Amino acid sequence: MGANTKRILIAAALAGALWLLSGYLQVAAASNVYVTRALQVLVPTPTDAQFWSWAQPWAFLALLLAGACVATVVFVVLGWVSRRGAPGFAAAWFASVAGGAVVGLFIDGIGVLGSVEVVGWRAVLYTTVDYAVVGAYWGLIQGWIPAIVASRRSANPTPAPAPTAPRWPWAVAVAALVAFAVTGTVGSSVTQAAAVEAQAQADAETQAAADQYLGMGAVPNPDAVGTATLLTAPTAVPRDPSWCTPEQASVFPGTDDGATGHRGLSIRLMNFSDAPCVVEGYPDVAFGDQNGHALNVTVERGSSFMTSDFGPQPIEVPAGGYAIAYIGWDANATAGALVASTVLTAQVPGDPRSGSTVSLDIIEGSTVKVTAWQLDELGPTDGGDG
Repeated sequence: MGANTKRILIAAALAGALWLLSGYLQVAAASNVYVTRALQVLVPTPTDAQFWSWAQPWAFLALLLAGACVATVVFVVLGWVSRRGAPGFAAAWFASVAGGAVVGLFIDGIGVLGSVEVVGWRAVLYTTVDYAVVGAYWGLIQGWIPAIVASRRSANPTPAPAPTAPRWPWAVAVAALVAFAVTGTVGSSVTQAAAVEAQAQADAETQAAADQYLGMGAVPNPDAVGTATLLTAPTAVPRDPSWCTPEQASVFPGTDDGATGHRGLSIRLMNFSDAPCVVEGYPDVAFGDQNGHALNVTVERGSSFMTSDFGPQPIEVPAGGYAIAYIGWDANATAGALVASTVLTAQVPGDPRSGSTVSLDIIEGSTVKVTAWQLDELGPTDGGDG
């Protein structure tokens, strides 16, 4: 192998390596939009996320063959322009432009075949050569590097007779391009099929969850974004020393009731200590939705259609006795809505909240009314809530 052929071979291999490096740099910087835009100008490549995101081993094979195709095309072009010695710098630079354009054109063709598989042959009507242009631009921006290697003159300036150009580089280039086209087409099909299968599986899981969900409102979404429910109210009221403490009494939801277009729910406090204690004011009430997030509900003090508020007053709850308050609201349509799946209650704002599972037609944006505490002489067996 002559010195000129060695230089051409090294230059072609360098072109293929630069092609792969350009793609890797853009994928590595994909999380930073500003760096990515800069790289698209300074280190362009048609093989950005397109091949890197494919299923294995097709991603690796397609990338490897793309680099090999660039190298073989550059080698063929350099061999053609160097029939009488080392090629000139401009001619060697043109070889990288040609190599990038040819491989980019094949990438465009692979994209068209993938589109045909999805939408049919009408996809040909929307054929573009975007990647061919990017590939040529890549050669224009980076082709000077292998061109320096290829255009170096030998220490012996005596021109050698023009050799007969071998045909094997052309055969290798054609074989590499065909292998690249086949691998790219298969890789695109396999990746699309995997994506369709994954989506079908996700849809089946979503439907299974919907079939099993018996609550109100939309089916719970584990990927939903929201604010976590607070275990204490964001504001507190000053506590009187005579009031029941969390160590003396617990708060929990009672029974719910309804009339045409209206709803009510009792909130009970049980004094489980062996001494009386006092409750006064209004209970703290909040709601969580079916996704485990805080439900945006306006809680107002006062009476509703289903409840009567007698105003705040000190209520002495005997040992083992109960106090009761009520929340009331208007019925809501729950189809596809975020609804109250948890009610969080406390004796007064600032006390630790306890959560209980419910299924209420209180939806996001609703307004509920809450009454003040009153003595519950009948306890939890009382059959009425308003």
